[in-house]
Amino acid sequence: MYSHVTLNGARIAYRISGDGPALVLMKNNRRPLDYPAAAVLSHNFRVLQLHPIGFGASDRPDNYDFGSIGEQVLAVLDHEGIDRFAIWGFSQPAAMAAVAARHTGRAAALIMGGIPPIGFPTDTEMRRLEREPRLPRPPLEFWRAYRSYDWHHELRTLPAARLVYLGTADRVIKPFRRLRPVLEGIGCTYLEFDALDHHAAGLGAPADPYILTTITDWLDQEQVFS
Repeated sequence: MYSHVTLNGARIAYRISGDGPALVLMKNNRRPLDYPAAAVLSHNFRVLQLHPIGFGASDRPDNYDFGSIGEQVLAVLDHEGIDRFAIWGFSQPAAMAAVAARHTGRAAALIMGGIPPIGFPTDTEMRRLEREPRLPRPPLEFWRAYRSYDWHHELRTLPAARLVYLGTADRVIKPFRRLRPVLEGIGCTYLEFDALDHHAAGLGAPADPYILTTITDWLDQEQVFS
C-alpha cells in the first residue's frame, strides 16, 4: 500500500519502511513496487520511496509544475515529521534528487547515480526530447526545469555531502570520466563500480551488496546524520 500527501491538488505517493535516519529514494516508475535495495537499507534507515507528481504511482494531472520536486519531497517529510534527510536517485531520479536537495538546507546528503550531473541532457539530447511525440509531458517538463539550473554552481554550493557514481560498463562512462576532475574539484565524491552496466548499478536491479555497503559506509564516514 502507498501513503499519500496532497500538494496543490495532486497526490504524491510514497512507501515507507524501516527505522533510523531518513533516506529518500526517488522513483519514477511503479515497477518494481519496491526497490530491491529498500529492504536492505531499511535495516539501518527510515526509507521513503517517493514518486513525484506525474510519475509512478502519484497523480498525473494534465497541468502541473513537474519541476517542483523539492516542494513535493518536503511535503512528504513534513507530513512524516522528518527534518534532516539524505536523498538518493539513479538515472532520471538522480536528477530529481538533485532538484530536491538544492531546494532545502535540510538535505544532509545527495547521492546521484547513472547520469553526469552537469551538462545533461545535452543540447542535442534535449532537442531530441522536444521532438519526441510519444514522450509524456511530465518528463519533458522536468528535464526543462533541471536544465534551468547551473549545476556546477548548485553542486559546488550545496551544503549537503555529495556522491556521484556509475558502473564502468555504463554507456555514459566516457562523459562521466571527463567530468570527474570537475566533480571532485567542487567537493563531490566520485565512485565507479567495476563491470556494472546502467541496469545492474541501478536501484531497480537486484540489490548489489557492494554498492549498498560502499555508499552506506560513505554516509557514516561523512557523519551525515551526526
